[in-house]
Amino acid sequence: MIIGTAGHIDHGKTSLVKSLTGIDADRLPEEKARGITIDLGFAYVPNSHGETIGFVDVPGHEKFVHTMAAGATGIDHGLLVIAADDGIMPQTKEHLRILDLLGVPEITVALTKIDLVDQDRISVVTDDIHQYLAHTRFSNTQIFPVSVRSELGFEPLKESLFARVDQVSINQPVHFRLAVDRVFVVKGVGVAVTGAVISGLVKIGDTLLLGPKQLKVKVRSIHAQNKPAQEAGVGTRCGIVISGVEYSEVERGHWLTAPELNQLTQRFDCQLTVPHDAERAIKDGEILLLHHGTEYLSTRIILLNATEAGPGSSVYAQCAFDRPMSVCWHDRIVFRDSSARHTLAGGLVLDIDPPTRGRKKAERIKVLDHLNEEQALDVLGHLLQEGTSPLCLSTWVAAINQMIEPLIEHAQKLGALQLDVGGLIYLLGTTSQGEIWKKVEASLSKFHANDSDEPGVAIERLRRMACPLISTELFKVWVAEQIRLKSLAISGSFIHLPDHKVELTTKEQVLWERIFPRLVDGQYDPPWVRDLASILSEPEANVRLLMRKVSRRSGLVQLVPDLFYPTSTMRIMADIIRDIVDTDGFVTVISFKDRVGLGRKRAIQILEAFDRLGFTRRLVSYTRGKKELEKDHRIVRNTDLFTNDGVAS
Repeated sequence: MIIGTAGHIDHGKTSLVKSLTGIDADRLPEEKARGITIDLGFAYVPNSHGETIGFVDVPGHEKFVHTMAAGATGIDHGLLVIAADDGIMPQTKEHLRILDLLGVPEITVALTKIDLVDQDRISVVTDDIHQYLAHTRFSNTQIFPVSVRSELGFEPLKESLFARVDQVSINQPVHFRLAVDRVFVVKGVGVAVTGAVISGLVKIGDTLLLGPKQLKVKVRSIHAQNKPAQEAGVGTRCGIVISGVEYSEVERGHWLTAPELNQLTQRFDCQLTVPHDAERAIKDGEILLLHHGTEYLSTRIILLNATEAGPGSSVYAQCAFDRPMSVCWHDRIVFRDSSARHTLAGGLVLDIDPPTRGRKKAERIKVLDHLNEEQALDVLGHLLQEGTSPLCLSTWVAAINQMIEPLIEHAQKLGALQLDVGGLIYLLGTTSQGEIWKKVEASLSKFHANDSDEPGVAIERLRRMACPLISTELFKVWVAEQIRLKSLAISGSFIHLPDHKVELTTKEQVLWERIFPRLVDGQYDPPWVRDLASILSEPEANVRLLMRKVSRRSGLVQLVPDLFYPTSTMRIMADIIRDIVDTDGFVTVISFKDRVGLGRKRAIQILEAFDRLGFTRRLVSYTRGKKELEKDHRIVRNTDLFTNDGVAS
C-alpha cells in the first residue's frame, strides 16, 4: 500500500510522516537548510502483520505543484494535512483537487498543530473542512486531530491508515507499468529508477521498455517497499536497477513498461472534467499543461462536443502534443493553465489512436461514450456490435493494457470474424462484416452488369472500388475467407460473385473449338497467335481477343503477349517441376529445359509464369553445403496449385 501526503506548505506533512514512520523524508541538503520539502520524499513502515506501507511526501509550495502531481501518481490513499492554526489554504484546495482528478479512491485528513490552538479553533476548522469536503467525492472522510510535538492523536490515525491495507484493490490491468519519479546511479551496480507500480508485475530478469525512445532494458535487481525482492506488483513503491541504458538517457517522467505496451502517441481523446470550483472555463484550442504520471508537457485542447468547458462540466476533448508519450486507456490526467498557477481540469484517457478527421461527428462521440465504460469486455462488445470498421485487436489490447485471450473469447461469443493478418489479429463485428460485404457485393454487381465479358476484378482494384480505407493486407485475408465460405469466387486472379460466368458467344465457341486442339497438340511449344490466325484463316485480332477472354476464365495461361498455354499443359509442366524438386531439392532453368526440350529463353518464360502464379519461388540466394548456387534456382511455393483438382488460384 502507498499513502501520499498532500497539503499547504508548512502544515507539517514531513513531520507527520516522520512521526508515523520514524523516517525523515527530506533527503536533500537544500530541504534541510530551508526547512521545506522541494522534492519527493519516501518513507516505509511495517504494520502489525508485517506488511510494509510506503509513504510519499510531497512539497506544499505552489511552485512545486507539478512535483506533487508526480508524487500522487499510483498512490492508494491520500493523507491530506491541514494545520489547525491556518485552516484550509490555497494549496490545500489545489492538492485536494489533484487527488480528486487523479482518481485517488479515498483520503484521510490529519488536522495538525492542535497544540497551538484551543478547542474552539479546532472545532471551527473541523467544521470548515467538513463543509468544504461536502462538495467533493470525499465528503465522508475522517478527520484526525494530531500534534507532532505532544504525539496526541497519532495512534487512532495510524490504526486507521494501517487498517486500509486490506482494502487496496489489486485488480489491475495485466502488463507492468511504472512512472519514473527518481533516477540515480548505484556504484558498481548500475542505473536505478524508482516509482509506484501502476499495473502488472515485474520480476528480476524481465526485459522492459523505457521512455519515449522505447529503449530495451533488463531488470537486474528489485527493491519493493524498500526491501530486496524477486518481484514487485501493484500497491508497492519499487526501485529497479536496470542495464542497457546510460544515466543520461533516463529522467523523471519516463515510463518503464512491459514490451507488450510498445505504443506511443502524440494525441489522444479523453473525457475532460472541470471541477465546480475551477477558476475559469477551458476554451477550444487553448494550450494547457498536461500532467500524466510523473511527466508534464504542453498540449493543445480540441473540444469535441462543446465550444467551451465551464466549471462543473464534463466534455470530450482531443489532446495533441509535440512529443510522443506512453499512455493507456483510462489513465488519469490533470490539466493546469499554461502559467502553472491553477489546476483547471482532470481527464480520463479513452482512445490513444483517435482520428483527426470526423472527430466531432455524432458517430465518433458515440464511440467515445462506449470507451467510457469501465470494463474492457463491455467496450469491446459495443465496438464490435456497432462499429463499422475492423478492429485490430493486437494493437488495441496494448492500448488498453489487457490480456488478449479473454477478449478473443468474448468476441467469438458475439459472432465476430477473426482474421490473422501478418501476425496481427483483426476482429470484424456483425455490423462491420455487413458493411464490408454490402460495399463489395454492390461493386461487383455493378462491374458484372457493365462488363459482363470480364471474369471479375483484380483484388487490389476491388479494394479501391469498395473499401479504400481498409489495408491491402487485411482486405486480401478477408477476400480469402469469403472465397473459402463460397461467398465470393476466383478465376485466375479475378474476384467475382459465385453466379457470374463469362460466356462465349456461339461464334466464339466455334472458333475456340478449332483453336484448342492445336494448343494442346503443341504441348510444350504451342503456336503463337499469329500462327493460329494464319492456320485458321481468321483475323489475328479476333483470335487474340478470344484467347485473352478464355484466359480470364482460367482456360489458358498467358506467358507473354500472344503466347498462351492450356491449363492442362501447365499442370503437366507443374508435375515435371515437382518431380525435379523432389529429386534435386530445387529446379533450375537448365534442369527444366532439358526435361521439356525447350530453349533457355522459353524455359525462363514458363518458370517466370509459375513464379507469378505463386506455384514456384525464385531464390535470391541459396547455399547447399559449401557450394553457392546460381540465382535461377527455384522451389515449389504452393503444392496445391496446378493439381488435378483445378487451376492456380
